[in-house]
Amino acid sequence: MGKTRKNKRLIPRVNPLGIPSNREVDENEELFGINDHPEGPIQAIFEQLQSVSVEEKMNALQSLALMSASVDKARVLSSSEIIRVAAPLLMDRSQPLRNATAGALRNLSVCGVDVCENLVEQDVLTPLLALLNEYAMNPTWVPIFDQELNNQLDEKSDTFLQAINLLWNLCESTSVALENFNQTSVVQSFIRCLDFNVFGLDISIAVAQCLLVISEDNANCWNILNNFVQEFLCLLNIDGDPSHALLRTLAAGILSNVPALAAAHSAKILEALAKTLDLNHREVLGSITSKLPLLEEQDTLIDVSDNPNAMEEETDEAASRRRRLQELPTEVELEVKSIERLLEAQRVAAETITNICSSDDDEWADDDNDENSDAESVHDYENSNNSSTNLQNIDRLPVDILEAIKSLGLIEKLWQRAQPIPENVYLILQESKTKLSKKVRSLRLSALLCLQNLCNTMTTEDLGGPDAIYGVWLDLGQQVFQGPNDIVILEPATSLMRASLEHLKHSPELFKQMTLSDLELILNGLQNCSEAEIRANWLRMLGILGCLLSEPLVKVIISFILETCLKEDEVWTISEAIDALMDMFSDNDWEQISFELNLQQKCVELEKIFKTKIRQQKRDLKDRYPAVMTVRTNFTRFVKYIEGQMKNYKPQRVS
Repeated sequence: MGKTRKNKRLIPRVNPLGIPSNREVDENEELFGINDHPEGPIQAIFEQLQSVSVEEKMNALQSLALMSASVDKARVLSSSEIIRVAAPLLMDRSQPLRNATAGALRNLSVCGVDVCENLVEQDVLTPLLALLNEYAMNPTWVPIFDQELNNQLDEKSDTFLQAINLLWNLCESTSVALENFNQTSVVQSFIRCLDFNVFGLDISIAVAQCLLVISEDNANCWNILNNFVQEFLCLLNIDGDPSHALLRTLAAGILSNVPALAAAHSAKILEALAKTLDLNHREVLGSITSKLPLLEEQDTLIDVSDNPNAMEEETDEAASRRRRLQELPTEVELEVKSIERLLEAQRVAAETITNICSSDDDEWADDDNDENSDAESVHDYENSNNSSTNLQNIDRLPVDILEAIKSLGLIEKLWQRAQPIPENVYLILQESKTKLSKKVRSLRLSALLCLQNLCNTMTTEDLGGPDAIYGVWLDLGQQVFQGPNDIVILEPATSLMRASLEHLKHSPELFKQMTLSDLELILNGLQNCSEAEIRANWLRMLGILGCLLSEPLVKVIISFILETCLKEDEVWTISEAIDALMDMFSDNDWEQISFELNLQQKCVELEKIFKTKIRQQKRDLKDRYPAVMTVRTNFTRFVKYIEGQMKNYKPQRVS
C-alpha cells in the first residue's frame, strides 16, 4: 500500500446536503492553493491531476467537486480539458481516486443539461461504462457496511453509487448517453441491486432512479425489464420510512414506463402511488424547521494538525478513512435527507399518475392534445349559433384506471400535495443550505400538472361535480392573486384553473355572485404578466367567463380582450384571445355590446394585424401553427358574421 505525505492544514468538511455558498467555494479554493496559481485555478487543477502524487490528485478532485457548487464554474470546468484528464481516473488502480473522481463528476453532472452534454463530449462515458461493467461482471460483489462509520458503504460500493448517479444524470440530459448505454449489457446485472436488504437503500434507490430514466420511451430496455416483473412487483408492497416510499414509487414508475407491464398491473401501480401520497409532507416540513440552523453550526473546518493521532505519514487507506469519517452526515442531515426523499417520492408519484393517464393512442386520448382545447374545429358563424357540445361529459380513461383513481381518492391526495406550505416555513427552507424548498416547489408543480391532466381526461361528475370543481377554481385564484408571484408555479396553477373552468361552462349559477372587482383581479393579473403562456391561460378563462356572466361584465371582458389583442406581440397569445372572444358569441349574439364597442371595425383591424403577425412569426410557431391557422380561418368567418349582424341591427335607445 502506498503512502501519502500529509501536510498540516485544515480539511474542509464537505456538506453532504445542499450546496455550499460561493464564499465557501472561494475559501476552499484558497485552502487547496489553486487560487495561487499564476494561470488560475483551472490550470492548477489540471496540473494537480497530472501529478504522480495521489494526494495532489485527490486535492484536485476535491477542488473540482467543490467548484461544481457554482453552475458558472461547472460549465467552464465541464468544457475544459480537465475532464479528459480526470475521467480516466474512474478506472485508476487506486480505489480512493476512483471514488473521488466519481463523486466529483457526479457533482458536475447535477449542474444542468449543458454541463452533461459537455461531459459526454469530453468522453466521460467510456471510462464510466467500463467501470460499471466491472461491477456487472462480478456477480459476487455486494456492499460492506462499516459499523464504525455509521453503517456507511465501503469505498468500492460508494464508488458504484456515485457512478450510477452520474450515469442517471447523463442519460436524463442527453440522448447520446442513453444510446451509448443501450449498447451495453449492464442493465440486467443491476436489477439485483434493487434488493435493498442486501445492497442498502442508497444503492437500490440510485439504481431505480437510473432505471426510471432509461426505461422511458426506450424499447431496448423494455425487453429486458419484462423478464423481471416479480422483482418490481415485490417492491410495490414495501413499507417503511420515506426511503422505502421512494423505492416503492420508483418501482411503480418503472413498471408504468413499460407498456405491457403498465397495462397488466395498473391497479397495483396506482395503489402503490396512493400509499406514497398518503404521507403528510407539511407536517414533517414543519417539524424540521427548528433544526435547520444546526446545519450552519456543523459546516465547519476540521484541523487535523491538532489531532494527536494524526501522523506525518499515513497510508492511502488511512487517509481515505479519515476523509470518510470527516464527511459522515449528522443526525439533522440524515433527517433532511429523509424528508427530501419523501418529497421526491411524491413528485415521482404525481408524474407517474400523469403518465398513466396520458396516451398518444387515438382510442384513448383523442382530445389530450392542445389543438382540441386551443382551437376548436371551424365554426360557421353565418349559419349556426347553437351552443357547442360539452366535451367534459365523456371519460377518456380506461375503466379500470378511472375506478382506481376514484376509489383511491387520488384527486384529493394530489390536491393536498399541490397546496402551498405555510409562508414562514417556506422562508426558513429557502434560507437553509438544503434542497428542501426546491423539492417542495417541484412537488407542487408536478401535482398541479397531474390535476390539470386529470381535468382534461375525466368527466365533471367523476371529478366531484361542479361545486367541488368551483371550490378548486376559487382556491387556486386566491393562491395565484395572494401568494408570491412565482412564475414556475403560476403557469401550472393557471392551467389548472383554465381546465377546471372548462367543466363549469354549463353552471352559470355558480358565478352569480361574481362582481366587477372580482373580474378586475383577473384583468390586472393578465396586464401584469410577462409570460405568454400564462397570459394565454388568463385569456382562455376570460372567454369561458364571458359565457357565464351578466351582460355588463361580458362587455368589460370583450373590451379588454380587444385591447389586449391590439397590444399583444405574441401571435400565439393573440390566437388564444381571439378564440376566447369567439367562444363568447357561441351562445349569445351580444348585438348591443357589439354596437356599443364598434366590434365590427375593431375586428377588421384585428384581422389584418393577426394575419401580419402570423406571416412574421410563422417559423416560431412550430407545432402550434395548425392551431393558429384554424383560429385564423374561424376569425375570418366570425368577422363576416359580425358584419352581417350589424347591418340588420337596430340599436336600442336609452329612454
